[in-house]
Amino acid sequence: MCIMVISSTAKLIEILPKLNKLDVSQIHFYNVEMEGDFGMPLVSLMPFTNLLVCEDSILDSSNFRDGPLVCEAERMNVPVLSETWLGQIPFD
Repeated sequence: MCIMVISSTAKLIEILPKLNKLDVSQIHFYNVEMEGDFGMPLVSLMPFTNLLVCEDSILDSSNFRDGPLVCEAERMNVPVLSETWLGQIPFD
């Protein structure tokens, strides 16, 4: 399973143990603390992504929710989860 994670480095450290419950073969990580627009370059990875996980504060942002990355994920039926929801889903 290929996972895309959009978060800060600190939140990635919290997200990784939650991903241990999944059969993850590849992680695409974008550090939101870096400057620049990340939506369009990551859209090209969406066909190879099975799950998009976002830091709660990023996913709550209306700019991100209405942006190209989430729109493409929805178009391709890729689930979009916040870090909190990821921790609440039983993957057993």
